[in-house]
Amino acid sequence: MTPLFYAAGMLALMALGACSEERHPLDRHLGQLRPETVAALPDMGWPPGTLLCPLTMYQSELPGSAPPADRVNAFLKQKQFLGDEGLWSLIVVKPMPEGDAGIEQLLFKRADYDVFNEPEMLKREGGTLPTGFVPQTCVSVERARVLVTRPQRSDRTLIVFGAA
Repeated sequence: MTPLFYAAGMLALMALGACSEERHPLDRHLGQLRPETVAALPDMGWPPGTLLCPLTMYQSELPGSAPPADRVNAFLKQKQFLGDEGLWSLIVVKPMPEGDAGIEQLLFKRADYDVFNEPEMLKREGGTLPTGFVPQTCVSVERARVLVTRPQRSDRTLIVFGAA
């Protein structure tokens, strides 16, 4: 009887392992960064000229109407995307023709960090920007950096996309 229970237990563990979600390499990278640093992003194989546009929790569109916001917002509207508390996303805009060609949305579960994309949000949380770091709504993959910080009254790490 014991070998039968052992075999059933092993099968259950294998099934759980097969069902577990593998984290995206970018998500793993961001989760490993320590506060009070500015870091480059890992090479994800995106072509030069690709823009990275993070959407924070609850954010369903990029602010403004200038490119690439107009293309990205049309893409998000077509997908009927609505941001919520449990997700943030990264919009990857590859240098391609007009419309939604070359636009990809990577969805990430909220982890041990929060993604911000507006300096006002960071200031409201009590964080500061290091000299030379400029937050950006969309940043080219060649210049992309992330600021990792932890506000004084928080146990959450904040990630801000920008350029240095």
